Amino acid sequence: MTGKNGMDRRGFIKTSAFGLAGVGTALKGGSSQAASESSGESPRIKSYRALGRTGFKVSDIGIGTSQTFPVPVMAAAMDAGVNYIDTGEGYGRGAAEKSIGEAIKGRDRKSLFITTKIRMDGIAGKDQVVEKVRQALERLQTGYVDCLMPSGLSTAAALKNEYFHQAMDQLKKEGLVRFAGVANHGGRGLGQGETMEQVILAAIDDGRFDLVLFVHNFLQREAGEKILEAAAAKNVATTIMKSNPLGRYFDMKQRAEQMKKDGQPLDERMARSLAEMEETAKKAESFLQKNGLKTPAEIKAAALKFVLTDSRVHTLNLAFNTFDDVRDSLALSGTALRPAEKSLLAAYESECGRLYCRHACGICEAVVRMPCPSIRSCATAIISRPRAVKNSPWRNMPGYVRPRPISAGIARVFANRPVLTACPSGGC
Repeated sequence: MTGKNGMDRRGFIKTSAFGLAGVGTALKGGSSQAASESSGESPRIKSYRALGRTGFKVSDIGIGTSQTFPVPVMAAAMDAGVNYIDTGEGYGRGAAEKSIGEAIKGRDRKSLFITTKIRMDGIAGKDQVVEKVRQALERLQTGYVDCLMPSGLSTAAALKNEYFHQAMDQLKKEGLVRFAGVANHGGRGLGQGETMEQVILAAIDDGRFDLVLFVHNFLQREAGEKILEAAAAKNVATTIMKSNPLGRYFDMKQRAEQMKKDGQPLDERMARSLAEMEETAKKAESFLQKNGLKTPAEIKAAALKFVLTDSRVHTLNLAFNTFDDVRDSLALSGTALRPAEKSLLAAYESECGRLYCRHACGICEAVVRMPCPSIRSCATAIISRPRAVKNSPWRNMPGYVRPRPISAGIARVFANRPVLTACPSGGC
C-alpha cells in the first residue's frame, strides 16, 4: 500500500524506473544496519584527502544539504566514513541545520568538518554576523563550525565586506568558527552579478578565504579547471557542487510519475513544465538506449567519477535522500574514471551536450552581450529584449532554435530548469 507522500505503510520510500536511488529503503527507525540490509552491501569511504591548508583529512565524498535530508540516512553516511557536511541557514529556513544537529549527536565533533553559510543581505554591522552564527550553532547543536561562508555574494567586490571579516576575527578568537570560505555558482540572470569564475578566483586571490565551493562537471569544466589550478597554487580547499549535470532531466519525470501513482494531481506549473521538457527527456533516454544503459544511474556514476578522478578536488558534495543514495554514492569513493566511462561521457557531450545549459556561466550574457537563446535564467532578458534576440549573432549558426515568446510567469517557472532549445555553442 502506498500513501500520498510516496511512502508505503512500512515507511519505505518508493522510486520509479527513472529514479537514481534504486529500490526504496526504510527511513523510519532506520540505521546504518538497515542500510546494509536493504542493499546487501556495506560501502565505505575509501579515500581521504587533505582539505587544502585547513589540514583536515576529508572524505572524498561529502554531504551537501541544499535541502533537509532524513536524519537516519545522514547518520548512515557518517557511519560509513563521510566526515564533511555542507549546509546553510537558508536551506529549509534552518531546518537542514537542525537535522544535522540531530544526526551528529553523540559523535566525536573533531572528526567532522561542518560548513554553513549566512546571507549578508541587510547586514549593517559585524554584531549581526556574529548573531547569525550563534543562531546557526544553536540549530546545529554544536559549539563551533569549521567553516563559515557568506552566501549570495554576486561580485568580487562583495568579498571584501568588512562586516564579515571583522566578525570573522571575533568569531575565530572566541573559537566559534575556524575558517572562512566562499560558495558561488554565478548570477541567475542578465546584469545580476559577475560570473562564478570571476568571484571564486577573486576569493582565492584575496587570501582570507581557506575554502571555495563551486560548480564543476564534465559538461561545464572550463571555469572549474581554472579555479582548481588557482586554488592548488595557494593551497585553498576545493569542494564541488552540481557535479552531475544529467539528473534534472529525469528527476522531474520521476516525481511526476510518483505523484500520479499516489493519486496526486499535477499542478498547472508542473504539468506545463513537464510537457515542455518532454523532447529533452526523449533525447536523453534515446542516448541511454543507444549505448545499452539501463538507467541514468550508470552515466551519473561516470559523471561523478570525472570529478573524483581529479586529485585537486578535495570533496564532492552529494545529496543523500535514501539509504540507496548512501550505498550508490559511497561505492564511488576512491575510484577513478575508466577509459570506457570517459568515452561514454565524451559521447554524451557530443550527442546531448546541448541539452544542458551551463549553470549561470554568463557567457551569452556577459561576453556576447546577447541573451542565451534558451528558456532559463536568461528568460527575463529574452522577454525584455526581443529585438536583440531576433538580431542575435547566433541566429545563423547550426542548431539555432529561435525561442518562442514567453510570459514573465513562465520565465519564473523555468528559472532553474534544463534548457528547452539547443544552445548553438554546445551549451551556454
